[in-house]
Amino acid sequence: MVAAAWERFTGHRWLPKAAVVVLAAVLVAGFLLVRSERRDAHNAEALETACGGVLPRETVRGLLPGDETWELRADLDLTGPSGRGPRTLVRCSLDWGQYGGLELAAVPVLDVPLSGVRPDDLMSASTAKEPDWATAYRTATTQVTADCPAGLPGYPRPVTRFRVHASLGYDDGAEVAGAAGELGDAVAAVANHVRDRGGCGGAAVEPTDVRPPPAPVEDPDEESDAVPPSCRWFRPGMLDGRAWGRDDREADGVMGDDADVCSLSVRRSKPASRYDLTAGVTSVSWRGPLLPEVRTAYGAELAALSRDPEPEPESDEKPYALAVWAESSCSGRRTLSRVRVETAAASLAADRADRILDAYLASSDCRAVKVLGKVWK
Repeated sequence: MVAAAWERFTGHRWLPKAAVVVLAAVLVAGFLLVRSERRDAHNAEALETACGGVLPRETVRGLLPGDETWELRADLDLTGPSGRGPRTLVRCSLDWGQYGGLELAAVPVLDVPLSGVRPDDLMSASTAKEPDWATAYRTATTQVTADCPAGLPGYPRPVTRFRVHASLGYDDGAEVAGAAGELGDAVAAVANHVRDRGGCGGAAVEPTDVRPPPAPVEDPDEESDAVPPSCRWFRPGMLDGRAWGRDDREADGVMGDDADVCSLSVRRSKPASRYDLTAGVTSVSWRGPLLPEVRTAYGAELAALSRDPEPEPESDEKPYALAVWAESSCSGRRTLSRVRVETAAASLAADRADRILDAYLASSDCRAVKVLGKVWK
């Protein structure tokens, strides 16, 4: 009976071929199912391991391609008491395909050892190139700067801030709508992991604190290529100067986390003498860890401040410089500011210094301004 059935089956016109096709399909489906299960298990293990196992799995899984195998290319966690002041606190990278990848990193914000707080010192220090690990957050998908009031262990100088940034890229270069927002959960989780392991104290990082890095500021003004951002508050008319031309601008300045500085000069529109051809302004604001050093470096000048200091009799032999100091709160941070006006006429410096200081502080959104006094230099 079995032999007869087999004979009928093998003698059928299309049934054997159909059976082979069905069998092949079952085998392929089984193979794909097994491979898919193994891939899913592999991906789940990689996700559980990455970044100390603190990543929100469902959120991150929804951002990664489910039909790809994720490889944990980098996984480093140097937080906690065992750390020795590393440049990288946490780093993890999940890659797939040829170019796809998710990378998260936490790095300390290291304050450069003070080389001086005077304008020339600050501008000289700004020419030093920051290392790539410290600037990667600027091109990340999203990032956050977190506070660590108690200080991270293992560093020779207090480290009270760190940054966490995440970058997400796909093989085809496509962007997933809302990826930056979804990554906020992962970045916050890593930030709080660093805070907990480092004993930072203070407030926890919330996903809403995580934002894409600010876009570079572009100024449509044709002067934007020549005038540094820290100097754009100034207008030549403040010192009866001629409008800047392309060939005669003299401005230099830098902006940083803890200090902004600008040094510039203008050509006088109606010089009173051959010594009155130019006038100069230097503005600088210090914040945070620089304030104690500023009070030390400028101790003698601060002690000599008065409301209406008397200059020496005017002379054609030398310029006059008047420095005005103020305390204020700028962008929510306690700030100490100094504006120095240099002209050939003491009367011009005395008449314009207050207005120039007001314009400078107003451009920085400074509140609760307290003018400390002036001093002739």
